[in-house]
Amino acid sequence: MNREKILIFGPSWVGDMMMAKSLFSNLKKRNPKCIIHLAAPRWSIDIANRFPEIDKTIPLDFSHGKLDLIKRVRLSLSLRKEKYDECIFLVNTFKSLFSILFAKIKLRTGYIGEWRGLFINNNFQNNVLPTIEKFTALSKSKSYEPKIIPPSIKFDKTRGIKFLSKRKIPHHKLVVIAGGAEYGPAKILPQQKYAHIAIKLIEKGFHILLVGSNNDEKINHHINELTNFQCFDITGKTSLKDCIDIFSLSKYFLSNDSGLMHIAAALKLNQESFFGSSDPKHTPPVNKNSFINYLNLECSPCFKRECPLNHFNCMNQINESEVANRIICAIKK
Repeated sequence: MNREKILIFGPSWVGDMMMAKSLFSNLKKRNPKCIIHLAAPRWSIDIANRFPEIDKTIPLDFSHGKLDLIKRVRLSLSLRKEKYDECIFLVNTFKSLFSILFAKIKLRTGYIGEWRGLFINNNFQNNVLPTIEKFTALSKSKSYEPKIIPPSIKFDKTRGIKFLSKRKIPHHKLVVIAGGAEYGPAKILPQQKYAHIAIKLIEKGFHILLVGSNNDEKINHHINELTNFQCFDITGKTSLKDCIDIFSLSKYFLSNDSGLMHIAAALKLNQESFFGSSDPKHTPPVNKNSFINYLNLECSPCFKRECPLNHFNCMNQINESEVANRIICAIKK
């Protein structure tokens, strides 16, 4: 089998990057000798460096929403010397194709749309498959039929313990809550519900750790406030690498449909996830230890940033007492 050299343009979201792990694993199964280089936003490199299938990472510093044509052409010229056999696109924008304009890569694989068919010569039809299935399918060839491989990720518990110990946070009986989500409030379980669950767990002797990005600080602060500041809050104070190692220590993980949810799933943690405006059929946590809270109301999934009906029943009707009791029973087993 020839030593194939593959360039992958990775996705821009944490959850999508985690689900792309199935593709990386399949490419190595298709050809164990292949070399995989991953070009991805700089913030996601911490995740990519924990994937053993990735041989080299290429950080991308393009401005969000901008063409950055000169930067892309320069990148394209620099990639030419690598002599890649194939380029796989996991991003859907037309502008991303300028990054290989002069790279002289013969096989260019991806989903068509946004005039991308002008550049991509190994076309896949864009459909409504779950994200992990869409990504995995791109490894298909005449001699190889891919299968979903549940994502996994390397972690370092010792590093996680050091992080928490430095901040005087216990690492035993730890329950992690990621109360935010990037897309908008329609994806977020109300803070009073998270607080109710946290209080019930604290009464049973568990330590609650609040995590998330800088954008989640207000949400997690409100959760902590509602518990009379009985939680440990490290929101905005961690890298993704820190999160992986800290999460590996937790007894249970709670979150909305978010990138951190997919990291917890890759760690095979016991977890509860809350879906409101989004669809668990498309982006479920790939984890047999996960419980998905989804009411499947007539109005959901709506995929809106805010509830268009102003009642938010898809999240408001989730029974937080049932969630807390289920977690307590699961941890006791």
